[in-house]
Amino acid sequence: MPRFDAFSVSVPATSANLGPGFDAVGLALGLRIRAQAAPARRFTLDFVAGPNAPTHDGYRDAMLAAMLRVIPELPSARIVVDNAIPLGKGLGSSAAAAVLGIAIAARAGGIALSRNDIAQHVCAIEGHPDNALPAVFGGAVIAASGDARSFVRVRTTGALRAVLLVPDCALSTEQARALLPERYDRCDVVFTAQRAALLGAALASGEWGALREAMRDRVHQPYRAPHIPGLAQALDIRARSLLGVALSGAGPSVIAMLRRGAAWEGIAARIAGCFEAAGVAVQTLPLALGARGLAYSRGA
Repeated sequence: MPRFDAFSVSVPATSANLGPGFDAVGLALGLRIRAQAAPARRFTLDFVAGPNAPTHDGYRDAMLAAMLRVIPELPSARIVVDNAIPLGKGLGSSAAAAVLGIAIAARAGGIALSRNDIAQHVCAIEGHPDNALPAVFGGAVIAASGDARSFVRVRTTGALRAVLLVPDCALSTEQARALLPERYDRCDVVFTAQRAALLGAALASGEWGALREAMRDRVHQPYRAPHIPGLAQALDIRARSLLGVALSGAGPSVIAMLRRGAAWEGIAARIAGCFEAAGVAVQTLPLALGARGLAYSRGA
């Protein structure tokens, strides 16, 4: 395997679905996982200690599996990962691990992969594009298939901000998907399809006033809400400055959308109060939206 120059790479957290955009809509957030890679005599992968460092080998294994998808063997490299993305909270941590692993492997292995190539790999690993594509490309992404062939990237990041409420409870993606029914009533499908179309139109046009209605859904949130204490109440909150609120990905985090510059503290306190009333502590993360997806820089 060829020797490489030291480099750094980072990937944003993402929020998927935004209500009705199930497995189709996602956006990058201003919160990133970063890694430094430098030549070494043997391969090592270490995580910087901190509140979002992995507590077991699952995240490490996910990165290694992604790396080995594009190279035959692990490179002679020392990789140090500093993660700011809460794990297992519906903020795209698994997609970020896949993007990070593939990007590091390609750069260290001297393999030329385009962003579309990386996106194809990550969509295949994830099984759906909603977190994968904004992690690679940044911005908001609307995708029509389970891969990276049919999607539109929307540049909305300058006008909006997000507040993420991260409850101290667990709901894995596998558990969250198992809660969904095999069949739906036609009225619920029509309701959600209408709002998914409205969501895409609102993101593309900048008609932010439509987001309140566009972020409602009857496909996944009603079935997950009973298993996330306080979620149902959080989704019912209305306020003049609140553009929309939804479960982030499979949860348990909640994303609130506001105009950039709008006061967010009161909205965050009200949503946090829903969880706290149910006995669940909450971390609040006011974030810009992420214009950048996967990013490289020289040096480690």
